[in-house]
Amino acid sequence: MPRCFLIQSFVTANILAGINPGLGVYQHIRNTASFSSIKPELGAESTNITAVIGQTTHLHCIVKHIGDRTVSWIRKGDLHVLTSGAHTFTGDRRFSSLHSDSSDSWSLQIRYTQLKDEGEYHCQINTEPKMSLPIFLSVEEAKAEIQDKDQDLFVKKGSRLELRCLVNKGEGVHESMAVFWYLNSRVLDWMGQTGPGFGAKVLEKNGEMFESILRISRSRMEHDGLFTCGPTLGREDTVRVHVIDGEQPAEMKSNTAPSLKFHSSLFILNLNLVLIILLNLATFSSS
Repeated sequence: MPRCFLIQSFVTANILAGINPGLGVYQHIRNTASFSSIKPELGAESTNITAVIGQTTHLHCIVKHIGDRTVSWIRKGDLHVLTSGAHTFTGDRRFSSLHSDSSDSWSLQIRYTQLKDEGEYHCQINTEPKMSLPIFLSVEEAKAEIQDKDQDLFVKKGSRLELRCLVNKGEGVHESMAVFWYLNSRVLDWMGQTGPGFGAKVLEKNGEMFESILRISRSRMEHDGLFTCGPTLGREDTVRVHVIDGEQPAEMKSNTAPSLKFHSSLFILNLNLVLIILLNLATFSSS
């Protein structure tokens, strides 16, 4: 059996050996001998954290006068000891403890945050009695929304097209969030200025709301189709753009099929009426 596994098992057993139901749910980190006479101070800048799916999340706990005591992070939902000191006690490698010797901050880092990570976490010190600070994590999904798209958009060939997309990214989302534009499921290449991306430019603003503006200076027939605003973290949004070549939109030309269907139905109805009249005449003649 690997030596590191034995060491980790021994430390885990030490931590959980002090479980005492009478001390409460979160008072299960064993209290080791402490010679510090100063009582620790436990606090946090915020006890309610909002994260977005996919980002790296940090839960911060401030501990002053820690002495030789240990700080642990515990997940309330399953009473799982995630970290204790610098050690991680979960198989989920997304979780880790962050701390520097010169800092009073003890942070729980969660990489690639998921919806299942939402819940209450406790920053706990192994004093007697135990000191514990609850921090609640809310996890949201970023959503893209293309502005002014209550209905399909019509633009004349050769004219300018501008689409604005806002992404409600929540609080503290990682600055690496980006938005990609797609036309009929193909990513627009506005850097190479080739294909359907020819003549397209994108302007991005990263504030409380992430804004991406797609501008096409001269619309071409190749720009007719479904435009999609797709954030790297979150749900996409789509709008249908019709490029008009002349005065008659392409959509109007497609209305010929319903018209033919209507005339065909009218013909069948008239034919049925004629058959009913002939049948009545034949019945009247036989009587």
